[in-house]
Amino acid sequence: MKMKALKLLTLASVIGFGPCFGAVAQEQTNQFLMSWMASGFTTNAHGQIIATNLNAQTLINKVAADNGLNPRDLCFVYRVEKLDTAVVYKTNGVFVSDVYQMEYTYQEISNPPATVNVWEALLNDEYHVNALGSTFGIEQKTFNRAGYLTGYSYHGTFHCAFPEDNVVFTGSFSTGPRVFLNLADAVAAGEL
Repeated sequence: MKMKALKLLTLASVIGFGPCFGAVAQEQTNQFLMSWMASGFTTNAHGQIIATNLNAQTLINKVAADNGLNPRDLCFVYRVEKLDTAVVYKTNGVFVSDVYQMEYTYQEISNPPATVNVWEALLNDEYHVNALGSTFGIEQKTFNRAGYLTGYSYHGTFHCAFPEDNVVFTGSFSTGPRVFLNLADAVAAGEL
């Protein structure tokens, strides 16, 4: 029983990670902190269902360990234009590693100005060829007169399965503040 629970906790700390890519220049403007909370379920040696929890910090810790970085220097973000999640540096938004992608297969329903979007997307990671599950979320955007994205929120739920490990996850996510705003973007946003 303890071995199965330990396996689930270990899996919870490593799910969603393929090869971690080194820091490279990537779009940093529209990255927003993301809260990601999940409960995972599997069975122990006696067939009893056991559960564990993971959150964005679990994902950050794994990326930090894989790259020899201090997890306190990193944060988990949603990248608006890329339709994915990543771990980046807190101070400058520089990319460290992909985590989950929603960009490959999705259906988006939008209002006429495209400021409110409701969408369902298949959830992918770097380890698996096929989708792991799906997300459902509501996205809200605010733009200034110049068309610059000045406000953003995205929240919803997700479900995924890792059949090779006999585990299923369910959870929720929501975005928070923008991670990093460089000088040119601050001027475009009218914040300077």
